[in-house]
Amino acid sequence: MIKRNYYYLIAGFPDILIDQKKLPFPLIKLKQELEYHLHPSDFRLVEYLFLPYDNSNFLNILLKNNVDFNPLGNYTEDFFTYEIKEPEHLPEYMKKFLAAYREENPLFPNLSFENQLTWLYFDFMLEQKNKFLNEIFTAFRNIKNIFAIYNSREFGFNIENQMIGNYELTEAAKRTSAKDFGLAGEISHIEEIIGIHENKDILEQEISIDLLKWKYMDELNTFNYFTIEKILAYVIEFMIVDRWMNLKTDESRKVFKQVLYDLETSVEFSKDFNIR
Repeated sequence: MIKRNYYYLIAGFPDILIDQKKLPFPLIKLKQELEYHLHPSDFRLVEYLFLPYDNSNFLNILLKNNVDFNPLGNYTEDFFTYEIKEPEHLPEYMKKFLAAYREENPLFPNLSFENQLTWLYFDFMLEQKNKFLNEIFTAFRNIKNIFAIYNSREFGFNIENQMIGNYELTEAAKRTSAKDFGLAGEISHIEEIIGIHENKDILEQEISIDLLKWKYMDELNTFNYFTIEKILAYVIEFMIVDRWMNLKTDESRKVFKQVLYDLETSVEFSKDFNIR
């Protein structure tokens, strides 16, 4: 596989910190700039990162939720309106979901529509040949499932109705009530994820999970300096900051700063993981 280097593009990226109050430009502008500068096959990988916005738009239109359309997706509102009637150019996983929805035969019974579509999206991302995407989405799915499993145990839910994917972790969770599912040596950062869940402050959980994702991307890109992998990580980081920028209350920001400080003083981060 050809590895293209984007020296000037990556060198020109503005630094971003997870707790900054303002991004250098909107997320949609970053996407537009990358489309201009990247090889089409590399930009396609960037577009895959924006598919969750499309998933939400697709479901909202399909279910007539009367929710504002999010322009950050790859597809227009007219595209979805037309494709839902006559599916031809929808991503294959959306076509699969739509067919099951129309037949009233859920692909994953007892899961919400959102989780069913998320399951298909993760399957799609884990089929990609790019190693960074494969590994980071494996980690993201593990985080999502570990939280779903622990919340189910805590509140008495059926864990099979909350997890996404059929693989080692979800199968182990059905068999054992062990804290680490017997997978401590096999799932990256599992002890950190479980430790984060044990903190019952939801805001602190969210912050800590995003910091862990950021740290893990740095680890994966230790020897990637100017390749598409570095750009994919930057896009995900940009999305994380964009999300937290909407957190505007003084109290929330105070908690955010304290969590950052606690983590910085207790965990050794890579030199690229600057949270000051």
